[in-house]
Amino acid sequence: MKTFVQTRATFLATLLQLRQLEGRGKVTQAFRTVKERETGKLCYQAEEDHSSSEVSLLQDMLEIQKSKWEIYKYECCESLRSLLKRNVEGV
Repeated sequence: MKTFVQTRATFLATLLQLRQLEGRGKVTQAFRTVKERETGKLCYQAEEDHSSSEVSLLQDMLEIQKSKWEIYKYECCESLRSLLKRNVEGV
């Protein structure tokens, strides 16, 4: 379990990396997708480790709207679903 300060620091680093991955190149877009999925995982971890008021504070501090937060979580779930589907079909 991370402290609030650790969670905030991790998010700041990840969001900075996301901002640096602007561009239209296929490689850049692939890296951006991976980083967005990682951000979704961080959202889930933050919700698990912290109270709803702390999560709300974190969203405000990071200037992440609730809808964007949910999009990050959705991307994380979708990547896991597709990975599981590929693994099940490959068996």
